[in-house]
Amino acid sequence: MKPQEIPQQAAQSDHEFDKHHHHESQADDHGDEHHLREYTSKELRSIKIQGVICLIGGIALHFVLGTFYLWGGISPYVGAYMKDRDPSVTQSTLQIIFPILGIGLFSVLSFGVKLAQRIGYKTMIGLGGSIISLAFLILSFINNIYAFIFIYCFMVGIPSGLVYMLPIICGWKFFPFNRGLVSGLIIAGYGFGAFIFNFVCKAICNPNNEEPSIPFEEDGKIKKYFSKDVFQNVPFMFQMMALSYFILTIIATLLIKYPRDLHLEYQAVLGDGTKKPSGINHEKSIDYHPTVLHAECETLGQGIKSRPFWFLIVMVLCSVIFGLLMANCYKVFGQTLGIDDSSLTVLGSVQSVCNGGSRFLWAVLFDKYGFKKLFLVISVINLICSATIGYINNSYAGYFIILCLTMFCEGGLLSCYPAVSAKVFGHKVGPVIYGGLFFVIGISNMLGYLLYKFGEPKIGYNGVFWIVFGFCCVAFILGVLFKEEHEWKKEKK
Repeated sequence: MKPQEIPQQAAQSDHEFDKHHHHESQADDHGDEHHLREYTSKELRSIKIQGVICLIGGIALHFVLGTFYLWGGISPYVGAYMKDRDPSVTQSTLQIIFPILGIGLFSVLSFGVKLAQRIGYKTMIGLGGSIISLAFLILSFINNIYAFIFIYCFMVGIPSGLVYMLPIICGWKFFPFNRGLVSGLIIAGYGFGAFIFNFVCKAICNPNNEEPSIPFEEDGKIKKYFSKDVFQNVPFMFQMMALSYFILTIIATLLIKYPRDLHLEYQAVLGDGTKKPSGINHEKSIDYHPTVLHAECETLGQGIKSRPFWFLIVMVLCSVIFGLLMANCYKVFGQTLGIDDSSLTVLGSVQSVCNGGSRFLWAVLFDKYGFKKLFLVISVINLICSATIGYINNSYAGYFIILCLTMFCEGGLLSCYPAVSAKVFGHKVGPVIYGGLFFVIGISNMLGYLLYKFGEPKIGYNGVFWIVFGFCCVAFILGVLFKEEHEWKKEKK
């Protein structure tokens, strides 16, 4: 098959888009035009093989990053371990780790790519994964609760946020017409990482499926902790996690590659020069940039002053709080329902897959139906789940269904918010906006923790769930009023 020429104007247009959309540095941009070239069919096959290898590396890295959703599964073991060393430690003390971890992760997402362009993608991935591995090794020797919280939240959270997008962007370079598929496959590793390591941690700490049996009075209530037979295995658990994550980091570092001079977007052998990504409604898609012809938000200040920005801020805050609360507390709440540790481990693993594995499906649905319809469907499901979870009467099946539905919807929210930001605010300001939205997700996570810490002792879990139901109502109402299309007026210079 004879390759055709790449349209120079299109290539230059892509160069400009690539610089903004992927935050490529001046070092990467300089001279890229000279590397634009034609590819033979044989070369394209080789490039695709390299791309698949890169995807495998990205999945391996996201297995490591999936430790974010692992905390809810291991916190009862760690709580018992820390309680033995410091009797003042309570369940609510440990639960603050998840929201701080989230703030650390979400607050640096937008900086990782810029930093990688300076020091190199492989270097960045190797450093980030190694720091996470080192953190778990250090945690195996820590006996002070405050040192534990600091190391877990910042030595795990910040490196995770910095490297989160790197394998996805590398995959986009290899498969520019399949960005949704690339993102979905790699992020699925995020969910499956928590899925697998949930079972690994349970097998190490509690192989005999013991129940919490050591009572302590906390906030006027009796809370039960695991015995020494379980919590004495916590240091070994962290050491095995450190070793596993380090091996996965090595694999990811070796396999992931950023092909700086690769520009397949306009390689005509892939199509007739106007081929678009398959399976996408191009009128709604923000993935294929030449179709975005409407006026875009010109500056960050213009975006912040707009109505859609403040709608999205409150919608994010109110919509993700239920899912994040359950991801943090699903095991400690499940124990109050009389569900054994083995069953809760299975539930935690499955809900992680529902969260991470669903994101590709939601991305496809977003392209087909748009943000508003999906958001309203998710909001209705969250309303039903938050209103009924307090009345399942110790039913494992009921808890299983509600939690998996909640995490399935949480995956949808986390995959749709970046897309709607780019759609509403454009490719220049959109990425900055959704960087801010991710920080709001961290704030919502902390708000859920505060409801748990101060609300649960006084009004119980049922009362907390009804407050969360109120947040979900606000999200639904704003979703009804939200408009995806916004008329941006050209700013006066």
